[in-house]
Amino acid sequence: MDKKSLIIGYGNTYCHDDGVGFHIVNQIRKHLGFRELEPDEDGLDQLGHSLDTVVLHQLVPELIPTLGQYQTVIFVDAHMGTIPDDVKISPVREELGFHAITHHMSPGMLLATARQTHHFAPKAHLVSVKGEDFDFGLGLTEPCRLRAEFAVQKIVELANPQDEE
Repeated sequence: MDKKSLIIGYGNTYCHDDGVGFHIVNQIRKHLGFRELEPDEDGLDQLGHSLDTVVLHQLVPELIPTLGQYQTVIFVDAHMGTIPDDVKISPVREELGFHAITHHMSPGMLLATARQTHHFAPKAHLVSVKGEDFDFGLGLTEPCRLRAEFAVQKIVELANPQDEE
């Protein structure tokens, strides 16, 4: 398998800082020379580079076949301050679980299901960025935007993309 990385930003773009995954994905796309995504786009139709990016409202099982195309996956989401770090980067461990009332899955559940169904799970990290405001509205608060800039640098290091041929 070629060394490929996927960055998945998720959260509600229309709830200020919950859209930090969308913001970070677009900053990375800009860094790579790709067109930024609009709030109603996911980027799934633009896969195929050494470093790919997508944005989702939530993590869903339909993403599992896509994960098998990558060596590294980086999940990016907001947190509400329950984590002591402004930007927390942690490895994702496979976890078994079942949410009977929603399609939402955790990063660990996606990896475990990928291993069960496709016999492979990529190495993965979760980058969680502290948000301030989760009310309805577009755009990040200034503190969250500054944390996102730091997160972008760390994510690019984690992804370690190869140059396009």
